[in-house]
Amino acid sequence: MAQHTAPHRTLSVRDETKPFILIGAVIIGILLNHFLGTGAGWLLWVVQLGVFFVIFAVMLPVEITEVSRAFCKVKPTALALAINFVCIPLFIWAAGWLFLRQFPDVWAGVILYALTPCIGWYLIFTDLAEGDVAWGMALLPWNITLQILLMPLYLWFLVGKVLPLDLGALAGSILLYLVVPFVLAYLVQHLVIARRGRALFFGPLKKTLGEVKLWALVLVIVAMFASQSSLGIRDLGLVALIIGVLILFFLVLFALALVIGKLAHLPYAENATLSFTTTARNSEAVIGVAVSAFPGHPLVYFAIILGPIVELPMLLVIARVLLALKPHLWSKVAPEAPAPGSSEAETQETRASTGGSEATQEVIS
Repeated sequence: MAQHTAPHRTLSVRDETKPFILIGAVIIGILLNHFLGTGAGWLLWVVQLGVFFVIFAVMLPVEITEVSRAFCKVKPTALALAINFVCIPLFIWAAGWLFLRQFPDVWAGVILYALTPCIGWYLIFTDLAEGDVAWGMALLPWNITLQILLMPLYLWFLVGKVLPLDLGALAGSILLYLVVPFVLAYLVQHLVIARRGRALFFGPLKKTLGEVKLWALVLVIVAMFASQSSLGIRDLGLVALIIGVLILFFLVLFALALVIGKLAHLPYAENATLSFTTTARNSEAVIGVAVSAFPGHPLVYFAIILGPIVELPMLLVIARVLLALKPHLWSKVAPEAPAPGSSEAETQETRASTGGSEATQEVIS
């Protein structure tokens, strides 16, 4: 019988260099603030328009009408939603209380970063770790819908305990930077697909949108730090503390996903997907909310921006650890029955090719 070799999966150059690009954007923004001072206030318009576009671009490829697909796997879906929307908010608030309560702006920023599960970026790593990409895609509509619905509660009951909140500004920021982009993305997606077809929308248009979105985010970060009050040396000294808390977040959530997945007897592919949907975060979605709800608090934005910088190497490590553990922890799990007339290897290769090819084209972070 012919041997089947899984395709070599790698990150794109853009994804690999993204942390360095974001760090460079922060540095440029701080330098511009130093030279321009109060004369950079007009850049707030760039921040507001740029954030709206970035969030719209993040939401555009997500097919909300596919939400029912997750019901095909009720148990892992219920576990993923419980971890993302119950366990993580409580854990990150408690971790902030333990390590960051003397720095409320940083505490609020870390909470905001952790609150919103990723709606696309994690599919790349799910594919790298040979996880269940199809189920991961079915989770996207749930993740985006629930984070929009629950964000007001999280901000009020969690972030509001750390920094004072203006209810009017909070409601306006959620409406402007979450609800409106969500509705607009839904309408544009259906209009483009109806006029030009799915092949164009999920092919070249989606790829181009990913490139534009990254550089729009870079522009937002530069303008955000250039137009806000400058960070001091003491503020920059908090970088190690923020990174330490974020690493703790990824390690604890990865261990939690592994333990819960094993206790629930999930097969490897589902457990791998569970690990990434509960660790990868949607930082773009909260930047706009943070800028509107906490003006003049650059440390809040700084903590959010550090999130994806730490996230990329941590998700790569998680993918490698999962692949290393796979033959040891899941070797005795009975594989799914292959289709009549086909080998188990052929079945697994078919499953990987149908989901993996689309995941490796994902540009959402």
